[in-house]
Amino acid sequence: MNNHSPKILSVCTYDTGGGAARAAYRIHISQKLLGTNCRMFVKEKQTQDPDIIPLNSFIPSNPFYKAFDWTRTRCNNQLQHLRWNKYKNREHVILSDLRGTDLHGALNKIDYDILHLHWINNRFIPLKKLPHNKPIIWTLHDSWPFCGVCHYFLDCQRYQEECGKCSMLHSTDRNDLSHQIWQKKQSLYSNLNLHIVTPSHWLAKCAKKSSLFNQFPITVIPNSLDTDVFCPSEKGPSQHWANLRESTLGKKIILFGAYRATRDKIKGYDKLLDALQYISHKGITDKIALVVFGATSSDLKINTNIPIHYVGYVRNTEKLVALYNLADVMVVPSLTENLAFSSMESLSCQTPVVALHIGGNSDMIEHKINGYLAKEKDPADLAEGILWCISNNEGNKLGIAGRKKVLDNFSMEVVGKQYQQLYTSVYNNYFVKTKSKKRNKKHI
Repeated sequence: MNNHSPKILSVCTYDTGGGAARAAYRIHISQKLLGTNCRMFVKEKQTQDPDIIPLNSFIPSNPFYKAFDWTRTRCNNQLQHLRWNKYKNREHVILSDLRGTDLHGALNKIDYDILHLHWINNRFIPLKKLPHNKPIIWTLHDSWPFCGVCHYFLDCQRYQEECGKCSMLHSTDRNDLSHQIWQKKQSLYSNLNLHIVTPSHWLAKCAKKSSLFNQFPITVIPNSLDTDVFCPSEKGPSQHWANLRESTLGKKIILFGAYRATRDKIKGYDKLLDALQYISHKGITDKIALVVFGATSSDLKINTNIPIHYVGYVRNTEKLVALYNLADVMVVPSLTENLAFSSMESLSCQTPVVALHIGGNSDMIEHKINGYLAKEKDPADLAEGILWCISNNEGNKLGIAGRKKVLDNFSMEVVGKQYQQLYTSVYNNYFVKTKSKKRNKKHI
């Protein structure tokens, strides 16, 4: 057995921008606290962390190179646009091909033993540049790694075969872009030493059923949270949301929020509005208010007297924590979820969560213990869940149970140790296999 402590290089498009980046960065921080030799490689650096290496540190400053790179990138994008333009009726959701960025040999120049991939899209890591001579751990934050082009497959099961006839592309062609990219991924993955990690048990089952990942080992390790930051406090601290508290005085606050909360149909804002219609029939609209973060307005209309307060994007963590504490219940009506940070953050602040019984929601939300799991495609049950949580939280028992769930399962310390154990196991297994291959070569 090798006693060497492996050096870890985590890779993510961003270090803090977006849920996947926050998840990756929290793992990175937890490893630093545990003494692991770890660094991060990102396309866009937004923190001052000296252990985070930005791509631009490898890009030549020569103006002639910059002109060449700009021209090359533009030509490549134009070619790809021609491919995508065949699917003019495709869904307006995030879809990705295999375009990447010139890494300037970064993955060969940085010293590491294990490459830990996270979300590498937005034209960052070309899969063909992944090393064949290093173990790779890939933590999935959506389904793109085992699908053709889509990040959320919803009801489609084509990822279990070879993609093609892509519902997101509105294609009936077996050899469409999704199938072509599936084929390239299959070829590229066959040469990699991959170990897959999924934050939820649901995503692990999906990855295991997929035609691209069903031969690789899969481990479930959840996302983590800084529970010292996301924690309960007095409802509505005086320094934050004073106007909101005044305008919702005497009302129960329903909280909903996400990136592009009212514009991204995956987030399910229309489902929440349908549920509010049911609640309005109960004759208690004067006792309830909806607060929405991640949006300043919505084109969707609701025929009810329940007031809606749009507070925009909340980028300040203290203000976000205060908002969770101000709320009586958080609603996560997303059509698909891996392991939603909004649910985890809310539970950690002792605010119960209502979500659809889909994806990884049941990994966090225990039905009628710390929240409510509503039936899928049933706005009446979503409404019932909201009202149930508001009416059955005596002594904040739901909130206390939610906080305990997070502390026991999702704290940075708990999750960090799981990753540390996985790093050691993956490296030792790779070391044994490599040593065995060398012995076999000598005998030939």
